Amino acid sequence: MIKDRFSLKYDDNVPKDYNISELQFTFDFIYLVFERDASISGAIGGVSNKYGLSQDYLRNYLVENKYILNKMNKNEFKRQIKNYNTKSLKKILKKNGLKTSGKRERIEERIFQHKLFANNYYLSSKSKIFYKNKKRRMRIFSEYLIGHYYFNEFNDFYMKNYRKKEAKIPIEFIKLHIEKAIEDKNHEKYTINNHVMVEHYLKKENYRKMLEYELKNYCMNLNPIWKTDNLKEHVGLFIETYNCLIFLYDELSKNTIISNYYLIWDSFDFDRIIVSKYDGYRYLKDILNGKDYVKINEDLDKRFYSNEDLKIKKITQKTLFDF
Repeated sequence: MIKDRFSLKYDDNVPKDYNISELQFTFDFIYLVFERDASISGAIGGVSNKYGLSQDYLRNYLVENKYILNKMNKNEFKRQIKNYNTKSLKKILKKNGLKTSGKRERIEERIFQHKLFANNYYLSSKSKIFYKNKKRRMRIFSEYLIGHYYFNEFNDFYMKNYRKKEAKIPIEFIKLHIEKAIEDKNHEKYTINNHVMVEHYLKKENYRKMLEYELKNYCMNLNPIWKTDNLKEHVGLFIETYNCLIFLYDELSKNTIISNYYLIWDSFDFDRIIVSKYDGYRYLKDILNGKDYVKINEDLDKRFYSNEDLKIKKITQKTLFDF
């Protein structure tokens, strides 16, 4: 199964660092200081390491945008700057992209204004307001979506849907990716996004909705209709689907799973089938009865995916309702 994040905007060639946003690393930094009592330097180090940023870049960004301020006063500054000659001070200005011209008095003033000697930082009130305003969207993304999707696209989605109930936001975002996978006829993206939905409902302990999406994966893996040109490479049932169905058997019942299987099968807009509805029922019973995962896939491969004589059926009323 593929592990890359999914993008609604880019099919290929996702821009470099597209999964990193200023909103994300600013929030993470403030969270560490505001909620975890980390030091400013410690939080800068932790966030820089997490996002692959240089500490100087992150510190300068936070200072320039007034997320952190410093406590250095004029008297302390004058005491420290006496230890530097003019040439050294010009190097400091140049390193920070500032003008180096003028007399020493002007150079010192420029360094003080840009707080280049400051090292006693503290969170600004702007940081605390930022944190509270962004907390909801970052919590949703971090809890349900961070391992599979790009924050930039979720943030755009959130800004259009922030008035909705929180429980609906990640679900509707994942559904967009499922719809995109169907539009693109991409088997892997379809099944993985369905599995993300399964994980979401597992966290909510909503086992009936979890079953719905796992059975969609089950039906699609039996009938990989977008992969018919390369059936010999098809795995069959994913181990995640096998394990999930066994787990749901313990939480629900065999009759519940089987009756929902028929409903899910009939909800598919299949235009052709490889494994019939009745065969799908038989394999589902094998799973629920504890038949070995490898043996099930070997049987599927032998009967269907490696069968040179197999004729893929066009869906008709007869095959659709064939039990």
